[in-house]
Amino acid sequence: MDITAPTDNLLKQLVEGCVSLKRQSQKSFYEHFYGYAYAVCHRYISREEEVLEVVNDGFVKIFREMERFQLRYDSYEASLKAWIRRIFINTAIDHLRKKQLSLVAIPTETEEYSHLPVVEPTGLSSIAHKELLAMIRRLSPAYGLVFNLYVIDGYNHEEIASMLKISVGSSKSNLSKARANLQKMLAEELNRNQKNERERIRL
Repeated sequence: MDITAPTDNLLKQLVEGCVSLKRQSQKSFYEHFYGYAYAVCHRYISREEEVLEVVNDGFVKIFREMERFQLRYDSYEASLKAWIRRIFINTAIDHLRKKQLSLVAIPTETEEYSHLPVVEPTGLSSIAHKELLAMIRRLSPAYGLVFNLYVIDGYNHEEIASMLKISVGSSKSNLSKARANLQKMLAEELNRNQKNERERIRL
């Protein structure tokens, strides 16, 4: 099946083929959604080999549970992507939990959030998307998880608390501290950029 220009109809046929355990349908589904799956997992998992492991584990779950997929939006593709995104996120969370990483962050004495320089929106635009993602990955697992779930994937604190098995208060606290850490990193990056620009002008 050619899905180079997928439509809801073609995706529906593809899902039906996967439900019927057709290997070609599963192969086409995997190839089509691999990039999407990798991008989702890579926001939660830093190490390349672990990302690949989580992606493959997620696809195994998807093929096992494909018949449970239900249409939730007018667009079949939007419904499908939302469903598989949830599975990949949960698989990533399970992976972090297996590594016995704490999903609730404990502040340290070195974390200073007061008197941080304000990062203006115009300054943020000077930082590449790739650099922003790299900064998010530098957050602790607890901070990074909540930031991704809340800011990027649009879950509310009640949903996050349920997914991570933490309190709503912990979710809100982790988000606040994640933002403070990112603000500090962004300010430092902007200062470096401005310093480099001044040095370039001097030359």
